[in-house]
Amino acid sequence: MKTDVLIIGGGPAGLNAAIETASRGIKTIIIEESYALGGQLKQQTQFFNNLPKQFDRQRGIHLMRTLIDRLSPLPVTCLLKHKMIGVYKDGRIGIANDTETFPIDAKKVIVTTGAAEETDLFPGWTLPGVMTVGAAQILINRERVLPGKNALIVGLNSFSAEVTKQLKACGINILGVIDKNVSVNDKKLVDGLEDKKIRVMVNTVIERATGAGEVEKVTINNDGKKEDLDIDLICIGKGLSPILEPLEILDCEFGFQAKLGGLVPKYYSTLGTSNPSVYVAGNAAGITCLGGILVTAEIAALNALKALGVLNDNEAKISSSFLWDELRSMESEESIETFIARVAHIKEFHEECELPLPASFHAILEGC
Repeated sequence: MKTDVLIIGGGPAGLNAAIETASRGIKTIIIEESYALGGQLKQQTQFFNNLPKQFDRQRGIHLMRTLIDRLSPLPVTCLLKHKMIGVYKDGRIGIANDTETFPIDAKKVIVTTGAAEETDLFPGWTLPGVMTVGAAQILINRERVLPGKNALIVGLNSFSAEVTKQLKACGINILGVIDKNVSVNDKKLVDGLEDKKIRVMVNTVIERATGAGEVEKVTINNDGKKEDLDIDLICIGKGLSPILEPLEILDCEFGFQAKLGGLVPKYYSTLGTSNPSVYVAGNAAGITCLGGILVTAEIAALNALKALGVLNDNEAKISSSFLWDELRSMESEESIETFIARVAHIKEFHEECELPLPASFHAILEGC
């Protein structure tokens, strides 16, 4: 198979990048290892307000349908239940499903693999009844199954807080949300949970979970004070980290930015990586809000189009400047630290490569 643009990952970033490239008449292929497009949007029933200007406030599952509907009439090939497994010596991308392996010859690659949930280890963490908050969200919103009756949530962040509220709305008794460290920036999350009569315990960790074949009891340590809770569900929400395997296979360089989720690929202001054929977007470029996921996808696609000669320099410059302003606004609303870390990451790579930042990017630096 041959294509102008290959997009690895069919979540919100991959869909939005494909809409941008294919709407210009560029042949585009999406590969997605799941049975359907949409990524985590498939089970996100909460409303999202902080979205790009072309999207109204809407639930995640409705946004998924909006993106797929926009993509449907465009020249895009979607390969579901396929994944990238390697790179041939001549640069073609190796793709596989359950029955065959074949190469795709792509001029440009945009990696939008998203993120994976971080777990937590404690005695008893392998017992049935221990799961990530994402798994619990899938059970209640997609499978319509209650994962338990009495729950403890481990980890405080925007995602775990949202799922906690969804679990409570489904009738699950939330005995508490615990976290070892809670910063001043988390006060809004704490207040939002306490308004729902959900107990939040800081400086608190799990010592052990016990039960006969499944979770029945958990012992927590709250700043030196131990407490036993009768529960049948522990949901772990320790945050997200970028999924990087395809970028490693594509020989991209990496750097560390704690505020972006840890190890992330090095990239320029174009979201192009150290591999001149590869761009990155969404959570794979650093953990961000849904609005940031969508906008980084547009930035990456825009610059891939420029590299392919579809857009001229002036058009790309104007569009890119607008998108970076929008990204700054959205990420700053969620957490200004995320955007500052992203800018620092880009600036460091430009300096490492002895490449000047675009003139339009300096205004963004001043805004930080």
